[in-house]
Amino acid sequence: MIRRVFVDSEWTAAPWSSDSDLLWIGLADEEGRSWCGLAADALVAPANQQYVADLLALITPDVPRLARADLATAVRDFCGRVDEFWAWIPSLESFAAWSRLGDAAPDVYQRCRDIDLRMLRGLVTPWPDGWPTRLHDLNAAALATGVPLPPRAKNHLHPRVHAQWNQQLFGLIRVAGGTGEA
Repeated sequence: MIRRVFVDSEWTAAPWSSDSDLLWIGLADEEGRSWCGLAADALVAPANQQYVADLLALITPDVPRLARADLATAVRDFCGRVDEFWAWIPSLESFAAWSRLGDAAPDVYQRCRDIDLRMLRGLVTPWPDGWPTRLHDLNAAALATGVPLPPRAKNHLHPRVHAQWNQQLFGLIRVAGGTGEA
């Protein structure tokens, strides 16, 4: 059986910035397990203070605050033997509107579209043998199967909540007969 892990991450700065690093990661799997953790030693870029403050307001007491090495260990433990990583990848149009990068948006989008996997790979070093190096796109898979998106929770920016939403969307894609591949 294929083991899929659904990923969401939040960052210390915009993903195209040299100051961007992992702040918070959320994971979910098809068995209904989920986990998230906060990088307690992350340095937040000054220009990103308000965005991060808004994110941190979503943290509940059960979210572990871990040093980077401990966060990496917890991610390895959760993922175990993983065959596929999945995440919501926005369309170029929605990325361009969100980023407000104008004409630079298409180039930046190509560099940043797999930011969740890049943040994961930056955290978990060395990358475990057998772990996938590709991120599967839930947005493209949902569009390919015509699946309507499930409603987003009020706290959808919480990485655990978003990872669980990703898992729920994948389930809808499977029920609709999609392979999950886009």
